[in-house]
Parts: sequence; structure tokens; C-alpha cells
Amino acid sequence: EKPLSLYVFSTNKETQNAFKSQTSSGSMVVNDAVVHLSVETLPFGGVGASGMGAYHGKYTFTTFSHQKSVLVRDFSAIGEYLGENRYPPYADWKIKRLGLLLKNRKIPNCISVNLVCFLLGIGFAFAVKLLAESSTFEFLKNM
Repeated sequence: EKPLSLYVFSTNKETQNAFKSQTSSGSMVVNDAVVHLSVETLPFGGVGASGMGAYHGKYTFTTFSHQKSVLVRDFSAIGEYLGENRYPPYADWKIKRLGLLLKNRKIPNCISVNLVCFLLGIGFAFAVKLLAESSTFEFLKNM
């Protein structure tokens, strides 16, 4: 049998990559445990008996071509700061912050986010052009 999740604790990149490429499991977590369950965008499921799912049409292909999710914990200062809330002692502020991190959120629609950024960019360019044409911002005319 193959494990539902594989947990590897190593800072050696070669060791991490060896486990990632030379083993078969439902998911893999490097330098952490259980936190991958709180990441909604990572698929969770197994391989073999623990990975059987729906099939017909595209679901057959999806069922028989398992994509292993891999989460690697970052030991940088930012990663440690964000992760410190998981460890005792549990003050009220830590519990509140953990609640925010584990809360179910809707995944934003990428098309609408991209469209908003595109429109903001056009609006900004138009505003700069108008400012450059006005007499109060003479220095922009030379740009």
C-alpha cells in the first residue's frame, strides 16, 4: 500500500526532491505536519485503494492520473513569523489569528482580478497623460 500522506523532515533540497520524485503517495508535506489540510487549493486524496474516486469522461482521466500535492514549509523569518501562532502558549490573539488562517474562503475568480488590474492600469496611464498635458505638472511633459 501507499500512504495517504508522506511527511519528510529535512532541510536538504536533494533529500526533499528524492522523496518527491521517487515515492508515491497521496500528498507530501516537507518540514511540517497536517497543515496541508488547511490549504483549500491543494487536492487531498490517496493513491491506490485510498485514491479511488469518480470516473466517466474527464473524471476517469483525473482519477487514474493522480496529481500529488506537495507543501514545503519555509524556515525564513517570514515563514516562522506566520507559523508561530500554531505553538503554545495560546494567547487570545493567537487563537483569533489561527481562526482567520483556517477560515474557509472563496477562491477569487482570476478573470475578474485580472480585469480589475488591467482597467486600473489603463486608468492610471490615462490619468498620467492628463496630468502631463496640464500646465501644473510641466516636468511630466518631458517624459
